Amino acid sequence: MLKKAVVGVLVALTLVVGSGFADLGPGIVRAQQHTEITLKPVEQVRDYYIEYATQHGWEKLNDTMREKAMAEVISEGPFVTTASRLYTPRVLWVERMANADYYFRDFDQAEKEFYDDYYVDPADGIRIMTVLRDSNRRNLQDDSIEFIVRDSTGKVYRDWEVFTVPYPLTERTTLGITLYNVTYELFVDGDFSEVDSIELFVLVDGLVGRAEHRWILE
Repeated sequence: MLKKAVVGVLVALTLVVGSGFADLGPGIVRAQQHTEITLKPVEQVRDYYIEYATQHGWEKLNDTMREKAMAEVISEGPFVTTASRLYTPRVLWVERMANADYYFRDFDQAEKEFYDDYYVDPADGIRIMTVLRDSNRRNLQDDSIEFIVRDSTGKVYRDWEVFTVPYPLTERTTLGITLYNVTYELFVDGDFSEVDSIELFVLVDGLVGRAEHRWILE
């Protein structure tokens, strides 16, 4: 059931993000304190987010949340560049509200859709979006790549525990050099409710070296 919620849900991975918060009142300060990456519930900070977005806009809040959710890249491995975002409940909730604001949709309906279609309880699993770029198409193909996740308890998730959805490969040629990009949406099946950090490893069959990404949770 939870894995089905991942399929077909494409969340754009924006790598260029906006600036942070201004110190413009207690509600804004409280919102700023709750933008760090965490798997804690949305409900604890919902009102702070709404207060901030009312004054400064959902787009700015969404940019800040997305920036904080980007992984620290320990190693690019065999790829030219890599990037990953951990879609925590708070990051996804803000994104859905920002989407509703952009399209002039009802916020209550957007929140309902968040819980019905997007929300994943950290006790059941986590969602990750990963973008890989390389000059060799083979290195980006689904049958060549293995994703492995490890949490702070030492638990390792792989094979059927990491459900992947690849999106169509794109390419761009600059100064005669062609680079290929692919986005993978991951659902990791497991209990992450009490972990302090999450690591993602991306391996390519037949190649030495691996991409390593890390999130330190608040």
